[in-house]
Amino acid sequence: MEKILEFLESKMIIEEVTGNLAITKVTGRLCPPIDKTIAEIKEYFAPTEYTPLFDTEGKNHVVKFGVFRKVKDKQKYSLNIVLFTATLLSTIFVGAYNAGGDPFKNLSDIFLGIPFSLSIMAILTCHELGHYFVSRKAGMITSLPYFIPAPFHFFGTFGAVIRMKSIVPSRRTLLRVGVAGPIAGFVVALPLVIIGIALSEIGPVPEGSGVFSLGDSLLFSLLAKLLHPEIPSGYDLFLHPVALAGWIGFLVTSINLIPVGQLDGGHISYSLLLKKRKYTYIPILAILIGLCLLWQGWIVWIVLAFFLARRDPNVQDCITPLTIKEKLLAGIALIILIVTFIPIPITLS
Repeated sequence: MEKILEFLESKMIIEEVTGNLAITKVTGRLCPPIDKTIAEIKEYFAPTEYTPLFDTEGKNHVVKFGVFRKVKDKQKYSLNIVLFTATLLSTIFVGAYNAGGDPFKNLSDIFLGIPFSLSIMAILTCHELGHYFVSRKAGMITSLPYFIPAPFHFFGTFGAVIRMKSIVPSRRTLLRVGVAGPIAGFVVALPLVIIGIALSEIGPVPEGSGVFSLGDSLLFSLLAKLLHPEIPSGYDLFLHPVALAGWIGFLVTSINLIPVGQLDGGHISYSLLLKKRKYTYIPILAILIGLCLLWQGWIVWIVLAFFLARRDPNVQDCITPLTIKEKLLAGIALIILIVTFIPIPITLS
């Protein structure tokens, strides 16, 4: 305790109990330079069982420290491999059907699903590995991606997730981890979209009901017009499987960047605004409710974002400010959200 007080210009100690965990809270002003002071406090407690947390209350800095469960960096990869393989197979299966094949009637039709499968798996894998490598570089204990197969779903998968098992070292780290996935996924999806649209064919719009139509984002629409500038009336662009995978990649990227809850955009907004993020909930909720008038599927994301995953991330250092580089990364993420967002993803005529 005395060591912490050495780093404070003013001193006030409060003991508080959270559940069964006693946390000591020290309030004052950290001596400048703040980043060096925080590093020294972390170094002091590193050999102990205590973990210091840094935050602000009004004009004061707050240092909390207590005993938290230690997470061991031990990983078993069997489940990751099984889920990856299952998702690869499910996307091949669904891709074959989307391409007009039927593997149940003709086993060789399964090969029709390979272009779609490899494309969507590349986007999802790079997205999750973006999170993984940046978090591991920051010293965090993070799992490899867990893929979610969906063999009877239009996409063939519900995506993938990673588990961040340790405390996020700082708001800087949180932002970098948050933007790494969408940027990595977008970098892979963009050339696939270009290649896929170039391979796509123009054909007459089918007559009758029960036809699915995919909505366009700003970027996808622009690329389609550049690569296919003249589409006659009554005709439309029928996406090649690679283009479909890229379209899904854009959709997944934009949804992940919505700034709420435990989505990537939620982590980015928390790193920028910290506790003030709560003031963005009502405007974002209002926008999503408005989007529900266009596409009812947004209801699912309202439930997930605002009621099931609203918990703030556990960040060790919320004091050290973001650098210009990190703010630029957040700006890039915002631009990606704007150009890939699809207000009405799917319609059924």
